[in-house]
Amino acid sequence: MSTVTAPVPAPEALAALVDVLAARAGADHGGSGPDAAALTETARRAFAAERPGPLPDHWWLAVPGETYEAAFEALGLHDRIPVTVRYGLAAQEDDGKDDPEEVHRVFVTPEYAGWRLIYAESPLRETTWWPHEVVERLSAACGRAQVFFQDPFADSVIWAAAEHGTLVRGYWRGEDQEWTGERLPWEPVEDDPDEDDFDGGEPNASLVDSIGAAAAGLSVDPAAITAGTPVRGHGWLALTAPGAGHGGFELDPVL
Repeated sequence: MSTVTAPVPAPEALAALVDVLAARAGADHGGSGPDAAALTETARRAFAAERPGPLPDHWWLAVPGETYEAAFEALGLHDRIPVTVRYGLAAQEDDGKDDPEEVHRVFVTPEYAGWRLIYAESPLRETTWWPHEVVERLSAACGRAQVFFQDPFADSVIWAAAEHGTLVRGYWRGEDQEWTGERLPWEPVEDDPDEDDFDGGEPNASLVDSIGAAAAGLSVDPAAITAGTPVRGHGWLALTAPGAGHGGFELDPVL
């Protein structure tokens, strides 16, 4: 079991979540639903019961836990509310509404082994958050940042790391493989030119071609998070536009 469990959010933050839950409950019950006290107790129990476990590993960002607060401004995120991991993951997967312009939900996880992970399905896939640009921007605010992406159907892989606004290492695999920056100390190298997985023609190449291995070397592999992973804090759900409100999305997650 983890040595630290996720705490209940501070009262003012918890109240913001309860406001969202109350508005949804009222809409579902014709204007009446559970009162704020009941919703607060339900939320408290949900946060207290959380334990770390494996998270999605197809596309995410990572920033240090001690500096993650700067990520909200760097990514243009607003109106955050505390959420459980189950709530946050479900919200970011079904994350869009028109208000009147498109608004998305972005989930920032609790801190796992010193790192906060950021999940943003549509913004990372469809908007201008290009991999190298976003980690450079994030690292300028947070000191360090990484991005990871894999598409198992297209056999595409991207991972990149930046520090203080500068890209220090990156990998891309589509039809070919490309590396950016110099190898990091934890990257294994195969000098055998007959090794199928190693491109001996690239002086900065390594055998790290999976995002799981890269994440384990750079920060934390979400697929490898277990009940024993140190965890601190709770998750946040934020919006890509100010004042858009947390209601009106097609999916209303549960705590």
